[in-house]
Amino acid sequence: MTAVDNETQRFSYIDSNMAEGINKANGTKENKSRTLHVPDLFEGILAGDPVENPLESTIGLASEEWTKALAAPKADLFAFRMAVDWCIWAFVFDDQSAHEIIWTLSLMDDTHPPVDPKTQPLRYMFQSIWHRFQEIFSTVGKNPIGSACSYCLFVVVEWAYGIKLTQDIFDHPSVSTCERAAADLTWLVNDVLSYKKDLASGVEHNIICLLMRKGYSEQEAMDKTGDMMKECHKDWDIAVANLPSWGEQTDKEVQRYLCVARDSARANLWWSFRSGRYLDAAEAAQVQANKTLTLEN
Repeated sequence: MTAVDNETQRFSYIDSNMAEGINKANGTKENKSRTLHVPDLFEGILAGDPVENPLESTIGLASEEWTKALAAPKADLFAFRMAVDWCIWAFVFDDQSAHEIIWTLSLMDDTHPPVDPKTQPLRYMFQSIWHRFQEIFSTVGKNPIGSACSYCLFVVVEWAYGIKLTQDIFDHPSVSTCERAAADLTWLVNDVLSYKKDLASGVEHNIICLLMRKGYSEQEAMDKTGDMMKECHKDWDIAVANLPSWGEQTDKEVQRYLCVARDSARANLWWSFRSGRYLDAAEAAQVQANKTLTLEN
């Protein structure tokens, strides 16, 4: 090694130690990242490529919505448009009404005065829908589907497909188990993919955060979430195996409805990866290919 090389190495060593000393003096730390192993999100009923509705390009010109093309690939033009509009409404309403919880709850009080649609369009829309829900529930009685967002989507696509099933079939344990499994997979997928964003935003109701409060480590909480997803797939398979026969035509309608639940959950998964709502393109590719998620310390 030459004298010049020795001198260069010595100054490089001094510079690096000076930088380290300055960082310590300023109380700063180097940014380090950690890696979480995430569940396989593309297995079970979520495996395989989704089927896209051939009318997506036509409807997209009016709504620019992609999700319903996968969740309702066989709906006709009118039904598809209604389903797309519902999805847009659901996202806009969810995002904006989250900032107006007090107002939203107060609108559910029948004594609240009518809202002006010009000055408060979102509140007016909620109040109008709430009044119509009350009228429907008072005349038809028990609703066959629960109130979670996924269940609402099942109903929309059920209507779009023209599926005709009686109340006793919706109430059958196998059918309700499949509904629950698909709905649970939807929010579990969302919590896995939104975890990084939720951490940055201070969101604490993510299932991984809730499990960590119970004493799980971060990786253990992610693994537990994966176990919950596996249970959903298992429950689905057992429920389908235990389906009774109601006759050839009804059995076909039941299978169509179960496809609604499966396609809706699968569409949510693919949309979550492609939309950038939770992860950028590189992060989404990493999760899908390597099943890892990089987080900043």
